[in-house]
Amino acid sequence: MTPDERAAFLEILTAHERTVEVCRACAETTRDLAAEVKRGSVPARDQLAATITEAENVLNDMRAVTAEIARLRASVGRGR
Repeated sequence: MTPDERAAFLEILTAHERTVEVCRACAETTRDLAAEVKRGSVPARDQLAATITEAENVLNDMRAVTAEIARLRASVGRGR
């Protein structure tokens, strides 16, 4: 990999990391808000439980994506 290719790859990888961070923040917020509302029983508990489950699924997916990004970053030898 040439230095220019490596720089371009790292730039793309950094953009993906930022995207993952945004997705994670959105999912965590959704999960936390849904859990808070669930304690007050509005809207229906099953709808909130489904929202929480979906947010948890997104967070699990993001952990896998984050691990792959870390692996790719390590393979080119430079951290942030």
